[in-house]
Amino acid sequence: MKVMPSIDISNRRAVKRIKGERNSGIVLGDPIYIAYEIYSYGYDCIHIVDLDAAEGIDSNEDIIKNIASIGFKWIQIGGGIRDVEKASRILSYGASAIIVSTLFFSNSIKFNEIYRNIGGDKILISIDYDDKYNVMIKGWRERALNINKAIELLKKTPVLGVIFTYVSSEGTCKGIDKNIASYISIIDGLKEYAGGVSNYDDLLFLKNAGFDYVVIGMALYKGYLKGVKIV
Repeated sequence: MKVMPSIDISNRRAVKRIKGERNSGIVLGDPIYIAYEIYSYGYDCIHIVDLDAAEGIDSNEDIIKNIASIGFKWIQIGGGIRDVEKASRILSYGASAIIVSTLFFSNSIKFNEIYRNIGGDKILISIDYDDKYNVMIKGWRERALNINKAIELLKKTPVLGVIFTYVSSEGTCKGIDKNIASYISIIDGLKEYAGGVSNYDDLLFLKNAGFDYVVIGMALYKGYLKGVKIV
């Protein structure tokens, strides 16, 4: 299992929010500098989210384009990708895959247009869920459906893989959702996890559960898992 650092961008700065709440967590600084630093540690994969684009208030696409040129072998990018034009641009910068969440659950017409044009093998679906296993959309502000129904939808639409993001613990370093392991066997493609990762034991559990990637943010920036790349 590979460990993948994340860079979340808001107001042109790299940030790490707690449970997605604006003005919570920490401000890290220049996202391009942070990305170069991550690359210098030896990481060859990166997870990038444009928080402003996800919330529909701004775009940090030029910054993302610069980060994508650094040299990472695997780059997955999400946040406000709602049409074919933007999806195609993001991929043209060198992204390995785009991440879609809200659109998949709220606008099948728009999602299917992207799907037909770029192919399911370039799309990761992020299932952002809370402690009641509700899928959260629109910047984690609205409940859409429960996780079981979300997975039923996914089974009908082959994509590159799935990111399970446990929003109730995201950015807290207070531990992972171990119950998510029961869903692994029914998911096809890449399997990724994010949310609450705090130590090496968390990583071992996720590896043994069958995840291919684990996305880390706060645990990296606080130094708990700095430099850990493969488990």
